[in-house]
Amino acid sequence: MSLTLKQFYHEFRILAKKLGIKYNDIEIYKNAFTHTSYSNEHHLESNERLEFIGDAILDFLVGEYIFETYKDMPEGEMTKTRAIYVCAEANNNYAIKLGLDKLLLLGKGEEEQGGRSRQNVLADLFEAFLGAIYLDSKDINEVRKILVSVVFPSIEVHKVYLEDYKSRLQELIQSENRKSVNYVLEKEEGPSHDKTFTTAVYFDGVKLGTGIGKSKKDSEQLAAKEALEKLVK
Repeated sequence: MSLTLKQFYHEFRILAKKLGIKYNDIEIYKNAFTHTSYSNEHHLESNERLEFIGDAILDFLVGEYIFETYKDMPEGEMTKTRAIYVCAEANNNYAIKLGLDKLLLLGKGEEEQGGRSRQNVLADLFEAFLGAIYLDSKDINEVRKILVSVVFPSIEVHKVYLEDYKSRLQELIQSENRKSVNYVLEKEEGPSHDKTFTTAVYFDGVKLGTGIGKSKKDSEQLAAKEALEKLVK
């Protein structure tokens, strides 16, 4: 059941206190929680414009965090990492963690059709909420405080970058010269439903490492890992 405006103001004050938000204009936040379905029914402005500015700020602050935290990460990997943690699925999860979904102002039809749990609706809400914080405070650091509590801790870059041993090995080799490494499948054992692959990685005819995995991709990654362990000692 959708909140009345009176209920919204009450619940928002509780949420703001919980999140440490010292707001100046509560109407900006009401705007952030106003879905288009509610705005159409009650002749109010929706949160779409706030979503626009919040999206830009979120993109920047997460990019800044990755840039400052992982100083050796190449541009392409930074872009891929940010895309994982700034997307509809991730934003939806952040909104739920903060409890924003409970304050969402929805039209009757949208409420009945489950709009309060829709991923794209909550993702947009999260961005609009960030936009409201920025416009109300005129301080990007106030937005950063929210990201420190709910976004930055979820960024497990090691799963995206540090475990991508093939990319790291290639970058290491190419920093020394312009040549590439080669992966050779040396052995394939076991029945079709349970195969084991053995792959070796070579550079200039020299074997740098060997990996054994349940897929060719895994065996290549493990071969690259062994090569890195030898080369960076």
